[in-house]
Amino acid sequence: MFDFVPYLSFLTSGIGVLFICYLLVRFPRIPQVYLLGWIIFSLVFLEFYIYALTSKHIYQMLFILRTPNIIRIFLPVVLYWYVRQMLIPSKKVKAKHYLHFVFPVIMTIGVMPDLFLSATEKTTILDNYYFQNKYFISTPMGWIPAGFVQPASILFGIVYGVITLFLIWQTKHKMGTSYVHINKQSINWLNLLSGAVTIYFLLQFYQYINLFLNNSFDPPSQLIKCAIGISLFTYFITTPNVQENMDGCILPKEKEIPSIFEIQPELLVAMALDNEAIAFDEKMKTDQAYLSPDFDLATMAKLVNMPSAKLSKQIKMYYGISFAEYINRLRIHHFLLQREFFDQYTLETYIYQSGFANRSTFYTAFKKYVGVNPSFYLKEMCHSS
Repeated sequence: MFDFVPYLSFLTSGIGVLFICYLLVRFPRIPQVYLLGWIIFSLVFLEFYIYALTSKHIYQMLFILRTPNIIRIFLPVVLYWYVRQMLIPSKKVKAKHYLHFVFPVIMTIGVMPDLFLSATEKTTILDNYYFQNKYFISTPMGWIPAGFVQPASILFGIVYGVITLFLIWQTKHKMGTSYVHINKQSINWLNLLSGAVTIYFLLQFYQYINLFLNNSFDPPSQLIKCAIGISLFTYFITTPNVQENMDGCILPKEKEIPSIFEIQPELLVAMALDNEAIAFDEKMKTDQAYLSPDFDLATMAKLVNMPSAKLSKQIKMYYGISFAEYINRLRIHHFLLQREFFDQYTLETYIYQSGFANRSTFYTAFKKYVGVNPSFYLKEMCHSS
């Protein structure tokens, strides 16, 4: 009845690999993405291992025998680090936080000898497993006694999953309603991911107990794990708000979210009657040279026939902001002016037309100068209009 389960595990693994590639191509410069990548890789690898083991294809891949125990023991710690970095990106990592890795490292060292067994020895282990399913849990693993590695690593995962969910709950209450409102989708994603990993370990614990008591593998629980993995990937891909916050949740600012016209740089009061400043302001906003992704300080200096250093100081004098902020705010303002036509083309089209080289640069600039991500801002505009 459940003969298709190994192949469903293989399919889930394949989807997971594509998801990891998507993350690395789409967000290569964001550190948190690599932590998320490891979490997904761990789930993918564990599913692939189940496929290889239940289909007996593991005989052609002896090198992966025992490696799931190492992957599994690091998964909950990396999950905790990822969620912690996402909730408050500005929070620095201290030396004591590395103590989370002590138990996984000890377990890895203990299992290490089995990774270097010969092909004949690994084949013998598999033969004994297929003869009696309990073999894996009734024999020592490396330097670690029998019946310790699997339950210890699974319980470790369950405990860390609960701790991670508590961390999310604690941060929500500590940061307040404004933080939760702005980061609603991101917090939902972190809860979903942490909950999914925790359930994954609970199902593994159930499978372990079933193996221990009944000497059999439990296919239905494997089906649930596959469904959880596919649901995770689907939620992420279909929720733009989550992708806009890949570098972490937004910390609310004391000042209110600016209107579209407040985003556009305006001359300081002291410069409002200065003819040179007025002429400069009109030229920049009329020519719209900033809509070119290659437009930089040097290009702008040539445009106004002025040395770069002097131009930078002049922008600071006229607007009270840096050149980078000046250009990015002009581009963001132009992007928002096109909002009525967003249903005609993809969002990327308007991002590029506004002068941004890529999505990542746009999201970073938007959150820095506006204070929220684009999806949240546009949604709030719809509610207020």
